[in-house]
Amino acid sequence: MVQSELLSSFKHEKNKRFSLLQIWNDDDQDEFLKLILTDYLNYWTGKYSLEEIKKFSNLNDFDINGIKQQFIDAFATDFQNFSLKVEGLETKKLEIKKVLDSEIKVKVISIELKIASDSSLLAEEIFDFSIRKIKNLQKRNELLENEIQELREQKNEAVESLRECVNEKEAMEFDLYSKFVQILNEKKSKIRELAKSDE
Repeated sequence: MVQSELLSSFKHEKNKRFSLLQIWNDDDQDEFLKLILTDYLNYWTGKYSLEEIKKFSNLNDFDINGIKQQFIDAFATDFQNFSLKVEGLETKKLEIKKVLDSEIKVKVISIELKIASDSSLLAEEIFDFSIRKIKNLQKRNELLENEIQELREQKNEAVESLRECVNEKEAMEFDLYSKFVQILNEKKSKIRELAKSDE
């Protein structure tokens, strides 16, 4: 099953903080999208089929990948180029619009979420997602630390190799210069001897 998840936190309604967990199931047309919205006191949730998403998007030329990407982008980019409306108490209406110009907004989707009578399972689902995400980030961090250590060792080996090359070059230059001086002195000596014999 192809599933993608995103947990985002945002401020809305007089700077009130919310978190939204999106769970996209690309292989399940009956539960294509599951949302859990919380203001940390109350929880609202909704499960939507692919057909419901089509209906809620209200677009004539429906493109599920485009809707999904815009929905994810809106929350991932902290609503840059998007506007968000969250309203209602028992039922929260979540509406996302794409901002094309300062005065032109196009509705991406409008979804209703119902308040949960028992929020413990929803809180558990958000915590489970957070724990999985932290574990994945820790694994990624360990891999990156190992890669950094390997690169550091390679760099140290390259620096040591370069240092050896520089030392060898200097030794070779000194040796060649010494031989050159010796040959030059011998030639000067012969030139002096030839100059004396010509006199």
